[in-house]
Amino acid sequence: MRKLNLLFITAIAVLGIVGNASAAVMNWEGTATIQIGDLVVGEAEFYGGGVATINGSNGGVPAHLQTLRLAGSRGNVNGDATVFVTDPEADANMVVAVQFLGIEGGTGTFNPISGLLSSTATPNQWSGVMPLAGLVKLCLLNTNCVNFGGMPLTEIQGSQTVGVGIGGLLTFTIFSGFARLSVEANPWSLKTTAVQDQRTTTGGAQTTKTLTFKGFAHDPASGTTNTADIGGVVQLVTGAQILSTLPAGSNQKIGTGVQLLVRFIPEPGMLLLIGSGAAGLALLGRKRMRK
Repeated sequence: MRKLNLLFITAIAVLGIVGNASAAVMNWEGTATIQIGDLVVGEAEFYGGGVATINGSNGGVPAHLQTLRLAGSRGNVNGDATVFVTDPEADANMVVAVQFLGIEGGTGTFNPISGLLSSTATPNQWSGVMPLAGLVKLCLLNTNCVNFGGMPLTEIQGSQTVGVGIGGLLTFTIFSGFARLSVEANPWSLKTTAVQDQRTTTGGAQTTKTLTFKGFAHDPASGTTNTADIGGVVQLVTGAQILSTLPAGSNQKIGTGVQLLVRFIPEPGMLLLIGSGAAGLALLGRKRMRK
C-alpha cells in the first residue's frame, strides 16, 4: 500500500512540475471554416493544430485568457478543399465549383480576450491580425477546374500586406476580364461580425440577406474565468464583403466569412505520463490482489 501511495504522490508531483514548466504555452487543435454566401453546399473546413503562447511570457494556467498568440511556423490549420455550387445565380455565371488550395494560417496575436467579452466594444474597436494564405479558384464550366478564376487570400501591395484576416481591399479580374471581384477584408474579431449577401429569388425579386459569424471564448465549465486551461475554447471570426461584376443575377454583393475554432488540449508528454502512471497503478493493484 505504501508503494501505491508513493507512486500516486510522485505522479501528481511530476504532473505539477510539467504544468508549471509549460505555463506560458499550450497545445491546441483547431478547425477553420470558410463560407462564401449561399453559393455552395456546406462549408470548406480545414484542420490542424500547434502551440499557442498565452498571457505573455509569464502567463499562468489556469487563468483568464488575456492574450493569445498562434505561431504559423509551429503548426496551424491548413489544407485543400473543393465544394460544389448549388446557387442558380452562380450557375448562370457558369461557376460550378469552388476550390480552396493551400489554405494556411500565419502568425497572429489577439488581445484583450476575456475583457472584451464583458465590454460594449464593437468589432471595429477590437481586432487581431493573422494572415490567411491560399488561393480560391472559381471553377468555370466543369468541376475539374481546367478553366478558373483565381483569387489569392493575401496580397502584397507596395510595402503593405492586405488580405483576409488582415484587412484592406483586394481586387481581381477573373476569366480573362469576364468579371471583376473586389474583396473588402477585415482583421479577426471575437464578437459577432455581419456581412451582406444579395440574391435574386425564383420570382425575380432581389433580396439582401445578412450573414453573421459569431466569435466567443469560454473555459471548460462554459464560463470565462479559466479559458486559459485545457478544455478552453476560443472562436475567432473574420468577415469579408465581395463586390462583383458577374453579369447574371443580383449577386453583385457576396458575403463571406471565416471561423477559426481553437481548442486547448493536453501536452503529448503529459498524456504519456498520465498513461504510464495509470498503468503502474494498475500493475501494483493487480500484484497486491494476487498476494
